[in-house]
Amino acid sequence: MPLPNLADILSKINDGICILDKDRQVTFANDKASRILETADHLFHDRIAQALKDQTPVRFEYLHVSMKRWFEHQTYPNADGGLTVFSRDITSRHRLEEALRASEDRFRRLIDSNIIGVLVVESGIITEANDVFLRMIGYSRDDVVSRRLRWREMTPPEYDEVDARARQQIAAYGGFAPYEKEFIAKSGDRLPILIGGVGMPSPSIETLCLALDLSERRWAEERMRALVECGKILASSLECEKTFLEVAEFLVSKLADSCFIFVKEEDTFVRMAAAHRAPLAEATEPDPADIERILSSRDPDTIVSSAAHVLVPIPTRNHVAGVLAATPAKAGGFDAEDVHFFRMMGRRAGLALDNARLYHEMQRANRLKDEFVAIVSHELRTPLTPILGGVYMLRSEPYDQKILARALDLIERNAKTQVKIVDDLLDLSRALSGKLRLNMDTVDLAVVIEAAVETVRPASEAKGIQIDLQLERIDTPISGDADRLQQVVWNLLANSVKFTPNDGRIFVKLSRVGHHAEIGVTDTGIGIEAGFLPYVFERFRQADTSRTRLHGGLGLGLAIVRHLVESHGGTVHAYSSGDEQGSTFIIKLPLRPFAQAAKL
Repeated sequence: MPLPNLADILSKINDGICILDKDRQVTFANDKASRILETADHLFHDRIAQALKDQTPVRFEYLHVSMKRWFEHQTYPNADGGLTVFSRDITSRHRLEEALRASEDRFRRLIDSNIIGVLVVESGIITEANDVFLRMIGYSRDDVVSRRLRWREMTPPEYDEVDARARQQIAAYGGFAPYEKEFIAKSGDRLPILIGGVGMPSPSIETLCLALDLSERRWAEERMRALVECGKILASSLECEKTFLEVAEFLVSKLADSCFIFVKEEDTFVRMAAAHRAPLAEATEPDPADIERILSSRDPDTIVSSAAHVLVPIPTRNHVAGVLAATPAKAGGFDAEDVHFFRMMGRRAGLALDNARLYHEMQRANRLKDEFVAIVSHELRTPLTPILGGVYMLRSEPYDQKILARALDLIERNAKTQVKIVDDLLDLSRALSGKLRLNMDTVDLAVVIEAAVETVRPASEAKGIQIDLQLERIDTPISGDADRLQQVVWNLLANSVKFTPNDGRIFVKLSRVGHHAEIGVTDTGIGIEAGFLPYVFERFRQADTSRTRLHGGLGLGLAIVRHLVESHGGTVHAYSSGDEQGSTFIIKLPLRPFAQAAKL
């Protein structure tokens, strides 16, 4: 069997072999070399020509674009002045190198990014770390270079066990699963992190670790737990003085350096609670101007925030009722999430304050109802005693005309008193149930006032009280219920007579003010306390009971006055400078042909 010649063998190998003579003529080229020469560009041919000219061995790598392949070319000078070119396909190796470079670039970008901390640990010493990790723990790169960052010294002792398990996992599997631990930062604070790593073979085994800062997550969890706990405290009692103080103390123990809670009462604000980590005398209260700014704002989302403090509103149903103020415990101050937390706390405090006030109002209303029932019982019983006395007189002396007259007068007078009490109760009941109706017609207010004055004149003359009238003529007619308007004026006059001492004075004035008719009743009586003025027209409300009981009555007259006036589309207001300063009631009724009657 004849042996194959060398040309046949070389033509079938995968590498390219090409032989050139000294004139650059191809004397031999296998299939792979032929394809390379046919598709090569002029730059490749120039390099081959230069190698032929220099007659020196050359090695170079070249991308043959048309073949989309990388080749490694080696040239060897021949004894006859020619050149042999050996070409090997290295495309796979290039692709692997590019993949490795891309992977290294991605890893380098990860290390250099501000997303996650990267550190290399060798024999318990942190030998490399990126800027992110160094910022986490507060150390510098000099500390790393000086090999001062020792894993064990930076780790609280309670994490020794989980660290030991991580080292066992590295030895067994080449890496350890992420777990939570804490490092002690340069400041002494504890830094919660999530850390995972892989072992890297080297003369001494190194561990590459990735560390994620969990401080914000821990802080968020702390805020959520604080919100839940404060909610429980606020719901534990309706005594806000107690719960607000407990909330302030809890917030200081967890999130804040100091906490103040202010509540608006009438025209000022009072500090209801205060807590501070240092002695309270060292705490600096918020600027009153900032508190006023929030309290006076109609926007329940108005806040005052800076690096040094945060003030949030305590909103209730109708207005901003208070302010919660806090100063930060952490060095960086409060962030946006902290401010949102305190805003939520303000809303919960507002809800608790609303519930407490509603509860106390309900308690007060129930107490007033109880007092009212007692007063009604007393007032209904009071006329019965003289009526029964009159009946006894009639039975004792049935033929004595003087006794008969006195008895009938006594019975009639007290029966009328009881009728008046029952009428007031019925009027109030109709008003509350919406069944109080008005018979609307054109009304002459001067006539109405004069009729009411004549009704109370006997009682005023009995006490020597002078009633002066100043009635302006009003040409524009007014529509209303004459009987009900007379009842309004009579109630005001009867009140004035009742609470004005002997020889006092009552002044009644009718005038036109703009588009309204104004009726004013002023007396020189005992006056109205400033604290009671806002409630003078409310049902079941009376001023100092010990004082009003001396004069009797249910205290329903003014409540009925307000209902009747408002049903005519008008308003009624009370004014007084205080005890023994008299009082003034002003009624304003619209001047229009037809006033709409409202159902109360």
